[in-house]
Amino acid sequence: VQVLLVSEDGLFLRRALSLGADPPFAITRRTSQTLSGADLTGQAVVLLDDGPAPASGLVQRLSGFVEAGGGLFVALGRRSAPEGWQARGAALLAGATGPVVDRLADHGARLSGLAGEHPAFEIFRAPRSGDVSTARFFRYRTFRPGDGAAVLARFDDGGVALAERALGRGRVVVWTSGLDNVWNDLAVQPVFLPFLHQLVGYLAGYQAPRLA
Repeated sequence: VQVLLVSEDGLFLRRALSLGADPPFAITRRTSQTLSGADLTGQAVVLLDDGPAPASGLVQRLSGFVEAGGGLFVALGRRSAPEGWQARGAALLAGATGPVVDRLADHGARLSGLAGEHPAFEIFRAPRSGDVSTARFFRYRTFRPGDGAAVLARFDDGGVALAERALGRGRVVVWTSGLDNVWNDLAVQPVFLPFLHQLVGYLAGYQAPRLA
């Protein structure tokens, strides 16, 4: 699966995706400053890891990429200023991102209300397959889903953690915290690797080959 990772660092993401075997992931990395429309060619999934909203022209290219069947994963962390996303990317995300919610004082929020039937989480339905509620989220961004967006996971205070919308033949998934062990500790939890692999494979439309 061809993955374009747009990140200033992305250490945890790069290492986790490099361990993929079913399917394996081929990673191309760009930063928000070096990303161009030509980089989308040949990719199955684009992962925007905690950066500012792309320029208007790139937002249009990303919309076309998703409409044609691509997958887009957007992580809204500390570098994702809401002003840019509201001005240029709200239609792409099908929702409005906002200020930071700080849960440090009460030792962090936990994930709850998961859509267990969703491909991103169904791997955790089996006994002893991992508990996503063990991760602590010390900060996250508010997100108000618009029409056509579905909430796949919430925090224990009701805030949106993961939302999805269909766009043409592809899908956009929004994650409202970081993926770098700063705003939360998900990246060092055992569930991080299968969660990321499942979600990226789902966005790529990957189907495991049937064995005889």
